[in-house]
This record gives sequence, structure tokens and C-alpha cells, in this order.
Amino acid sequence: MKDILTVKFFTVDRQIPAVECDSVRIPVADSSKGEFSGSYGIKKGHARAVFALKSGTVIVAKDGKTVLTANISDGFAIVENNEINITVDRIEE
Repeated sequence: MKDILTVKFFTVDRQIPAVECDSVRIPVADSSKGEFSGSYGIKKGHARAVFALKSGTVIVAKDGKTVLTANISDGFAIVENNEINITVDRIEE
């Protein structure tokens, strides 16, 4: 297992270069209608998981400082082996 957290963003037509970080906060949709939506934090060593994402802001931090803020559309995130793959239709950095 890698000793650092890596986040990758994918859209239909591009991939944003991978970012190494300490933590990521993602906007999650807890139901199909979004009534239990909120945000969720992920750090190194997180268990394998899949999240449904709602439109919102992803915040990537390293050493306590924000290194990337991205506005995303609905999509999903897969967490495995200290890597987070975020797949969405649209992203604005």
C-alpha cells in the first residue's frame, strides 16, 4: 500500500493530473433524491469504498493547506489502496 494519498479526476474527455495529498473532502449524495447529502472526508488508510457524488466542491489538502479546490457535477468516487478516483461529467478547477 502506498504511503501517501493520491486523488485523480476523470471526465468524459480528460484526466486532470494526479494530486498527492493528506486528505480529500467530497460532496456525497446519500440517497437518490439527495435528502441526506453532505460531505465526507477521506484520509490515508481509508477502507475500500465507493461513493455517489452530488454537484459541489471537492477540497484537496496537504500539510493542513488547501492545494486544490474543484467544483464537480454528479458522479462517483472509488477509494482503494490510498488512491481516490473521482469520475464526473464536468469539473472546474
